Amino acid sequence: MPAIRSILLPTDFSMEADAAFAHGLRLAVALGAQLDIFHAEPKNDQADWRWAPSVADTLVRWGHLRRGATEADVEALGIRARRTQIVGQAPDAAVLSEMSESHADLIVMASHGRSGIWRWIQPSVIAPVLRHAPVPVLVIPNGARGFVDATTGEAGIGRVLAPIDTRPHPAPGFDAALALATALPAANRAFATLHVGRGRPETDLLLVPPGYELFHWFAEGEPVDEIARTATEWQADLIVVVTEGRRNYLDTLRGSTVERLLDRVKQPVLVVPAEWTGKE
Repeated sequence: MPAIRSILLPTDFSMEADAAFAHGLRLAVALGAQLDIFHAEPKNDQADWRWAPSVADTLVRWGHLRRGATEADVEALGIRARRTQIVGQAPDAAVLSEMSESHADLIVMASHGRSGIWRWIQPSVIAPVLRHAPVPVLVIPNGARGFVDATTGEAGIGRVLAPIDTRPHPAPGFDAALALATALPAANRAFATLHVGRGRPETDLLLVPPGYELFHWFAEGEPVDEIARTATEWQADLIVVVTEGRRNYLDTLRGSTVERLLDRVKQPVLVVPAEWTGKE
């Protein structure tokens, strides 16, 4: 199973970013991973980190540390948390640059839910990161029902929905999702693939560990609508998609399927590059 040793957590100090912070920190606790909390400031201004949640205070609230804990206490849990800022650079380029510098195995980001004309007027930082990041990106959509309770730290990934097509192969998505799900197990554990449209993708080589159920579902209709409906009705904890980026000019105009999905669903979405193997 792929090892996740380093997590990059970009933040803009918004409420949406706080939800991503809770997910990134809880995963870092479960995986014993380094957590790089990162802020990009396009102008030459210094960030006011007072608006960012405190790692130590959050771990105290979750019951992992006692009140008055220090950075040394945080490191004793196996968590190496640090804060980094880049100034004078566009946020999307800064995220990709910091990902390379920190050797991140996973990026955790918030989505602000821009759609329609707003995607043209105020482009999302998420879109270019999803297209160019060589590692999985966990996106917490605006208003998402996440798998981490930010107040208590309780967490669990039980039901994972994997929309699939004839290409790319869904195996990298299964591997990445299993790495997260086994770190934060829930009582009822199941994976389900969903194919919308004609054809039958290859699923014979998709395996799950003992203790997991595996379902293969098929549907007709508009893919984003069917994925959102199924995720809601099945009460999925996580949606995982494997992507090859935007395929053509039409995708650029209407937004890729993944970007449109982020505007619709209320579950965290794990976006995995087709070429990702999880190996160094």
